[in-house]
Amino acid sequence: MATATEAPASTTAEGPTSHTQNPVQPSIHQLMALVMRDVRDVGKNGFNDHQKYKFRGVDDFIGALAQPLRDHGVFMMTEILDFQTSVRGKMNAVHLRVAFHFYGPAGDKVTATTLGEASDTADKASNKAMSAALKYALMQTFMIPVDAGSLDDGDRDHPVAQSSPADAYMERLRKAAVWNNVTALLAMHAEAKGDGLLDSQVHGPNGETTLGALLVARGKQLKEEVAAREERQAQEAPAAAAQVAAEHGASPDLVDQLMAQVQRDWNDSLELTKDMAEATRRNVVLQEVDGPHNGMVQFGAMVTARIAELKEQARLAELNAHTPERSAA
Repeated sequence: MATATEAPASTTAEGPTSHTQNPVQPSIHQLMALVMRDVRDVGKNGFNDHQKYKFRGVDDFIGALAQPLRDHGVFMMTEILDFQTSVRGKMNAVHLRVAFHFYGPAGDKVTATTLGEASDTADKASNKAMSAALKYALMQTFMIPVDAGSLDDGDRDHPVAQSSPADAYMERLRKAAVWNNVTALLAMHAEAKGDGLLDSQVHGPNGETTLGALLVARGKQLKEEVAAREERQAQEAPAAAAQVAAEHGASPDLVDQLMAQVQRDWNDSLELTKDMAEATRRNVVLQEVDGPHNGMVQFGAMVTARIAELKEQARLAELNAHTPERSAA
């Protein structure tokens, strides 16, 4: 226990002043006992939506202790004693040994040392491991009341302990770009097979299953949805085409009628010119039709090309007709 000291006298403009002896400060052990007396119990307020279990998070313990620690002048400092990393499939794992030093106003301290372990697919493993270590340091140091029997399932109390290599796949699978993409699902299935994780237990939309079964079932569902959509579009295509044609002033029957007329007038440029004018008036010039050379062409382009061809034939015929007369002259 710290001892009190006599404060030295000070001198001001009015003369020396006197001080009374500093009061004796309570020890950290006494203060921690008072904190334990005031701390409230902590229930399982968190809930893991993916794996369907309740847990106590580190925030619950900090919230329970924050005011009692302030009331009694106790604060905490953290010291990392040991730090190790490893790889678990696609997960980065961190193992920590952490010392938590609790200080009182007298300057003395109590140290609690705990272990923290966590995994993450990115850069949060250290943060999670620190949270786990702090949570159990607070709970055990201050004997925070918990629900009956809860100390027997410590691993389930903290969501970090539930991490597994398959969890990395589930995090990716929950993204819409993967969940709604057959190609991405096939690639993930091949990757999981290479990692030996197809038989890993996961929690899917319909309950517990294996990672491989979930990937196969989702891929099959997407393929069935695509097939159903294509069938529905095929059934609706004639009506949709008729609607589009009607909106643009042309119907399938009208196009057929104009094509039949063009075929009748195929060798008459004057009549084809009239057909072209009718097609323009009825908004059919851009309609795709079967061309004379077994290909799809625009109605207007086909008729225009035929008119030009007939005119060129007429020009050449006229030229040939006048050539003998010029030669005789």
